[in-house]
Amino acid sequence: MTAVVDIIRGMIALVALTILLGTVALNPFVTGWIGGFVYNRHVQNVGLEEAHERYFRTICTDYYNASFPDRWFSARHWGNGWCSDYKDRL
Repeated sequence: MTAVVDIIRGMIALVALTILLGTVALNPFVTGWIGGFVYNRHVQNVGLEEAHERYFRTICTDYYNASFPDRWFSARHWGNGWCSDYKDRL
Protein backbone atom coordinates (compact mmCIF):
# COMPACT_ATOMS: atom_id res chain seq x y z
CA MET A 1 0.00 0.00 0.00
CA THR A 2 2.80 2.44 0.82
CA ALA A 3 4.43 1.75 -2.54
CA VAL A 4 1.26 2.83 -4.34
CA VAL A 5 1.03 5.98 -2.21
CA ASP A 6 4.68 6.78 -2.95
CA ILE A 7 4.11 6.34 -6.69
CA ILE A 8 1.05 8.62 -6.58
CA ARG A 9 2.95 11.25 -4.57
CA GLY A 10 5.85 11.02 -7.03
CA MET A 11 3.51 11.49 -10.00
CA ILE A 12 1.85 14.49 -8.31
CA ALA A 13 5.27 15.99 -7.59
CA LEU A 14 6.34 15.38 -11.20
CA VAL A 15 3.20 17.07 -12.56
CA ALA A 16 3.65 20.01 -10.17
CA LEU A 17 7.28 20.37 -11.18
CA THR A 18 6.35 20.27 -14.86
CA ILE A 19 3.71 22.97 -14.35
CA LEU A 20 6.17 25.10 -12.37
CA LEU A 21 8.94 24.80 -14.96
CA GLY A 22 6.49 25.46 -17.79
CA THR A 23 5.21 28.57 -16.03
CA VAL A 24 8.73 29.89 -15.53
CA ALA A 25 9.92 28.98 -19.03
CA LEU A 26 6.90 30.49 -20.78
CA ASN A 27 6.72 33.58 -18.59
CA PRO A 28 6.88 36.75 -20.76
CA PHE A 29 9.47 38.31 -18.47
CA VAL A 30 11.76 35.29 -18.74
CA THR A 31 11.35 34.90 -22.49
CA GLY A 32 11.82 38.66 -22.94
CA TRP A 33 15.01 38.61 -20.91
CA ILE A 34 16.39 35.61 -22.80
CA GLY A 35 15.42 37.14 -26.14
CA GLY A 36 17.05 40.42 -25.19
CA PHE A 37 20.20 38.63 -24.10
CA VAL A 38 20.41 36.70 -27.38
CA TYR A 39 19.75 39.84 -29.43
CA ASN A 40 22.38 41.79 -27.49
CA ARG A 41 24.97 39.08 -28.15
CA HIS A 42 24.09 39.19 -31.85
CA VAL A 43 24.42 42.98 -32.01
CA GLN A 44 27.77 42.87 -30.24
CA ASN A 45 29.10 40.19 -32.60
CA VAL A 46 27.96 42.14 -35.66
CA GLY A 47 29.59 45.29 -34.29
CA LEU A 48 32.81 43.43 -33.61
CA GLU A 49 32.89 42.00 -37.14
CA GLU A 50 32.28 45.46 -38.59
CA ALA A 51 35.10 46.89 -36.49
CA HIS A 52 37.44 44.14 -37.66
CA GLU A 53 36.52 44.85 -41.29
CA ARG A 54 37.04 48.57 -40.81
CA TYR A 55 40.37 48.50 -38.97
CA PHE A 56 42.12 45.30 -40.02
CA ARG A 57 44.52 47.09 -42.39
CA THR A 58 45.92 49.24 -39.58
CA ILE A 59 45.78 46.84 -36.65
CA CYS A 60 46.83 43.66 -38.45
CA THR A 61 49.70 45.34 -40.28
CA ASP A 62 51.04 46.56 -36.95
CA TYR A 63 50.43 43.10 -35.45
CA TYR A 64 52.36 41.26 -38.18
CA ASN A 65 55.20 43.79 -38.21
CA ALA A 66 55.72 43.29 -34.46
CA SER A 67 58.29 40.77 -33.28
CA PHE A 68 57.26 37.46 -31.75
CA PRO A 69 58.05 38.50 -28.15
CA ASP A 70 56.25 41.80 -28.71
CA ARG A 71 53.12 39.92 -29.82
CA TRP A 72 53.21 37.73 -26.74
CA PHE A 73 54.23 40.22 -24.06
CA SER A 74 52.72 43.49 -25.25
CA ALA A 75 49.19 44.23 -24.04
CA ARG A 76 48.65 46.05 -27.31
CA HIS A 77 48.71 42.80 -29.31
CA TRP A 78 47.10 40.32 -26.89
CA GLY A 79 43.62 40.46 -28.42
CA ASN A 80 44.70 40.60 -32.05
CA GLY A 81 44.69 36.88 -32.76
CA TRP A 82 41.71 37.50 -35.03
CA CYS A 83 44.17 39.00 -37.55
CA SER A 84 44.92 35.50 -38.83
CA ASP A 85 41.54 35.62 -40.61
CA TYR A 86 42.65 38.73 -42.52
CA LYS A 87 46.25 37.79 -43.31
CA ASP A 88 45.48 36.96 -46.94
CA ARG A 89 43.77 40.36 -47.42
CA LEU A 90 46.77 42.47 -46.39
